[in-house]
Amino acid sequence: MDYLKNLNEMQKIAVTSFGKPILIFAGAGSGKTRVLTHKIAYLVDQMGMPPENILAVTFTNKAAKEMKNRVDSLINGFDVSKINIGTFHSISALFLRKNIYLLGYEPGFSIYDQDDSSKLVKNAIKSLDLDTKQYNFKNISYLISSLKNKMIYPNEYEKITSEYREIKIAKIYEKYQNDLKESNAVDFDDLLLLPLEIFEKFPEKLLEYQKKYQYVLVDEYQDTNKPQFKFISSITENHKEICVVGDDDQSIYGWRGADIQNILDFEKSFLNAKIIKLEQNYRSTSNILNAAHSVVSKNLNRANKKIWTDNKKGELIKIIECVDEQNESLKLLKNLKKIKDDNKSKFSDFSVLYRTNSQSRILEDYLRRNAIPYVIVGGVKFYDRKEIKDVIAYLRLIVNNSDLISFERIVNFPVRGVGKTSVKKIIDYANEKSINVFDSLKNLGEINIGQKQKKSLKIFRKLIEEASDNSDKYDILSIVKELIKSIGLKEYYLDQGTDDSYDRWSNVNELINSIEDYTNKFPDLKLIDFLEEVSLLSDIDRWNDESDAVTLMTLHSAKGLEFPYVFIAGVEEGLFPLYSSIDDVEQLEEERRLFYVGVTRAEKQILLFHSNSRRRFSGERVPTIKSRFINEIPDKYLDYEKRSFIENKVPHLSYNEKNTSETFIEGDRVLHKVFGRGRVLNVQGIGGESKVTISFSGNQIKKFILKYANLVRI
Repeated sequence: MDYLKNLNEMQKIAVTSFGKPILIFAGAGSGKTRVLTHKIAYLVDQMGMPPENILAVTFTNKAAKEMKNRVDSLINGFDVSKINIGTFHSISALFLRKNIYLLGYEPGFSIYDQDDSSKLVKNAIKSLDLDTKQYNFKNISYLISSLKNKMIYPNEYEKITSEYREIKIAKIYEKYQNDLKESNAVDFDDLLLLPLEIFEKFPEKLLEYQKKYQYVLVDEYQDTNKPQFKFISSITENHKEICVVGDDDQSIYGWRGADIQNILDFEKSFLNAKIIKLEQNYRSTSNILNAAHSVVSKNLNRANKKIWTDNKKGELIKIIECVDEQNESLKLLKNLKKIKDDNKSKFSDFSVLYRTNSQSRILEDYLRRNAIPYVIVGGVKFYDRKEIKDVIAYLRLIVNNSDLISFERIVNFPVRGVGKTSVKKIIDYANEKSINVFDSLKNLGEINIGQKQKKSLKIFRKLIEEASDNSDKYDILSIVKELIKSIGLKEYYLDQGTDDSYDRWSNVNELINSIEDYTNKFPDLKLIDFLEEVSLLSDIDRWNDESDAVTLMTLHSAKGLEFPYVFIAGVEEGLFPLYSSIDDVEQLEEERRLFYVGVTRAEKQILLFHSNSRRRFSGERVPTIKSRFINEIPDKYLDYEKRSFIENKVPHLSYNEKNTSETFIEGDRVLHKVFGRGRVLNVQGIGGESKVTISFSGNQIKKFILKYANLVRI
């Protein structure tokens, strides 16, 4: 019971309350993870509930791992590994491994990521003889995912539309779903939907899991979608022993199906519920919290609450106006260096957040040129790299011979002379005979392809079959090493002799190392277990928060994290909030919640940067204004940095002010306070009266009288 002494009064009530559905509104930095872990410990230690009868669900593997470690440190004498703590997707995947046979799948099913799903949609479009230009496979893949999040199935979608295009999309959806099953594969959405299908068709299974999970806890409840809500409400339908923790002000995933009404309507869904509010913040200064609240409180669709803190007022929110994105990067760099030096901080104390991934490039350039270490959360994930996906595809095909997408990916990698025409003939044959594509390799004599291709495919088939036979006999590392040796992957990359090929082989080696670590940690787990873990990894799960480096990430990726110093770049109308959300009340409120999330990541200081112009995707430079979110913060919480277009010297980047009497020559790089960076094309005359012609970004050509132009040489 000593661990309860570490809780404030409201946290203690949240931990010790049972007997009815409980909703804990946990504001940013209010100790929700502490409450969840203490509640689990209390269930086991004080109420005598067996660990295996507890289900705790969160949204990232990183959070699940942290919860397990914290519970383990709180109670002794219990095997906490028996507590079911994981993400919705990992809990569902575990359920399906045991029960998916009821729906006609094999337990070794593949889990398709977004890229795999898009390829299968593309195949479906082609097989239905539809125009791939008119029916964009990526857009339709996104639409199918959106429909699944709303639990709208192909036949239902076809019934609710009379439009020709939508009817065709319903056919694509239906074909895609059938092809998934034929490939013995599921997508991320199916991981959530198929357990519900099993519950509906086999009520005895639902009853089994209702008895198994006697208490259910859900973290980040504001981010649940309809299938996730149905899953937990089904499990708790009889005993109503459920505790959810969340904050509607941090609901930022509506674009991928999250329904904020799940948390706002909790009392309607779970009658006789108890509502507890955790409003004391332990993370941030009061100025940061007041500024964040002043923005999010403008939302109409939210619960009535306000976080507060006993922490000191702290620094005002610094607003920094910039000329353009280059000037923004420079000012960001200057402020980072100053704060670091003044406070003797580490680089890892800083996080730079932005609304879109495309903003990171120029920020990276400036950090790299100034030898400042940084890590990016997001961007190209390690397991999304081609060379890694190729190896993973081999492993998936070894486990699941029906996996069409994996087959297509590696049947001619490394090159074995089996071109697209031959692959198409193999797939057509498989469809004609109603067999999976790999099994069609047993009947190569019946397929009209060349003898060279047949020989290569026989070797390929034997390699996969032998590896499949060994997948349950040998450890994962041995299987992978033998595979890489058999296909000559090392020679394939190193014989190319390019920097790119060396990098790719280096990444394959990193994969081998990660598999070795996995094998050492979990010696009894099989290849299928490793593939499942890889499939369910998120960006944040691979982030190493122990390295001394500045962290760059999108605002969405930052949720759940905290840093002493947070910089948010591009706080401008049209970027944050996005143009697409400005005229949509629900989307604008979600953008406002995203701003709230970003600001409340900061412990000590928050800096907001906005530019007067920014280059768009088209390359055109457009004028911009600061975001409405800045205007929604009362001035008493703000510190506007004095506007200056003349920058002090920083390493490797020198902005030196020149007086108007100095002449410029063709080719000089200059900075103008309105038009940004440019290059001198021509100079006519001498001194301050000379005429200077300059080419600015976006091919803007401008002429100035030198003495009035206030140009700065770069």
